[in-house]
Amino acid sequence: MRTKTVGILLTLMIICGGVWATDSIGGQTAKPIYPAGIKPIAPYSPAIMYGDLLFISGQIPYVKGAIPDDAKNDIKKQTAIVMENLKTVLAEAGLTFKHVLKATVFITDLKLYGDFNKVYGPYWTNAGLTPPARATVEVGSLPGSKPGAPVMVEISMIAGK
Repeated sequence: MRTKTVGILLTLMIICGGVWATDSIGGQTAKPIYPAGIKPIAPYSPAIMYGDLLFISGQIPYVKGAIPDDAKNDIKKQTAIVMENLKTVLAEAGLTFKHVLKATVFITDLKLYGDFNKVYGPYWTNAGLTPPARATVEVGSLPGSKPGAPVMVEISMIAGK
């Protein structure tokens, strides 16, 4: 079963990779979104607009290419930075948090889940919005971590017009 599942996932990755590599399918164009100030740490686009859907790559708590000193080892501050980075990507595409349909959260320790939610939740509730569907996954580490400055949270989103 595991081999079959891995095979299916790899096939989907290849198919989806082909869609983005061609930049067009079924008359739709995949438009990369590159907000000022958000610099990917690897070869990917911060977001891709495809028709009425925006696929936002996982954002980490980087400001000008690094975790600010006051946010090192602080899940609340890191979450706020990630949410502001996501807000910037959404704005570049002409969208806001009210357009978000799905969020995927990667967190390095589920014991931090409560503090994470204290920062994450108000981005919707304070604006009178219903939070999007969401999955949260605990991971061992996240890209961009450095000694003394671990990336503790990463969030990706899907939004629609």
